[in-house]
Amino acid sequence: MENIKIAVITPDRDYGRALGLALVDVYKNFTVTLYQSAPVHNELTGYDLILNDGAEGIGERIVGLVEKPSMTDQDYEQKRFLLYKYGNVRQLAAELLFIYSLLTGRRALPIRNRDVKLVVFCAAEGGMGCTSAAIAFARELTRFHGKKVLYISLEEMESTLEYMGAFPEGKSISEYLYYLFQEKERKQIPFIESFLVFDCYGVDSFLPSPGRNALRSLDSEEMQYFISAVMDTDRYDFLVIDAGSGMDNSILSCYEMADNICMVAESEKCSYKEERFLEYLIFLKGDKILERMGKLVNRVFCGGLKKEEDKKNEGQYQEILRIICRLELDPESFSEEKGVRLIAQDGAYGRGIKKLAESVLNNVIL
Repeated sequence: MENIKIAVITPDRDYGRALGLALVDVYKNFTVTLYQSAPVHNELTGYDLILNDGAEGIGERIVGLVEKPSMTDQDYEQKRFLLYKYGNVRQLAAELLFIYSLLTGRRALPIRNRDVKLVVFCAAEGGMGCTSAAIAFARELTRFHGKKVLYISLEEMESTLEYMGAFPEGKSISEYLYYLFQEKERKQIPFIESFLVFDCYGVDSFLPSPGRNALRSLDSEEMQYFISAVMDTDRYDFLVIDAGSGMDNSILSCYEMADNICMVAESEKCSYKEERFLEYLIFLKGDKILERMGKLVNRVFCGGLKKEEDKKNEGQYQEILRIICRLELDPESFSEEKGVRLIAQDGAYGRGIKKLAESVLNNVIL
């Protein structure tokens, strides 16, 4: 992708400089030039976008920066945009990329990148803690290993924002899919940054759309193209997919592409539902899929004591998956603050997730 040239016009030199540095930091293809007063008109012809401190003269390439969130406005038909000047810079950059694409018709060029690792978390039934494990794993990779991670939820009804926090109204996964599949020749892809939310650790995710998860409506070929497009942004080291207990085409496609598959269960011994789940998966995808799968035992009692469920199932069903990690029963590590679910990474649960991350990074999970 070529550089996107941005002019910032503001009498506040300190603000303009801070804004320019922040924009370049969050999106490497921005180049920013600062003006403290309106330059000669001809000087602005070489810029793709012009950010003007105030609401005067906006339209087309000139985007206004306003003092209060209540003053913002985005009129896509008239191509007039007023953005909040003191908002989160990642959200501002995302809006600028969308506006740039709208005005110019240009999109991101795919960079063929197959070094991205795909890790899928699944479960034979609901309530196993699949989402918490996937989120904690993504945060561990980001916070302690410096990896760039995108969390992708395939839950029927997403709980993503319960972990990410409330975000202002933005562009959702359903809109991303619309723009992605609108390109018939598929030589360009949407700027993914315009459709993302993120948590305090730097884990990205798509903003969920209202109602049913739009990704669950994709067929196998569409899901493969979606995953390839995300990889081709050259933005991520890992894609962490929360597949839950689903078995539809979109999820089965993710199993095919996955480098590692972690099945979350509460019992060390194979339960009836787990055995049926794995047998059906083997029937659909062949037994070689087990070579990429491992079992993550959740809510293990400390001290190595067996759960009643383990005692009941002992010797009843054949063991199909080997155990790759155990996560202790650790309610103290889970809390909620301002409506956001928090998972402590320094507790017993976090130590188990750390071992899982190290296994994946060192390729010893297989």
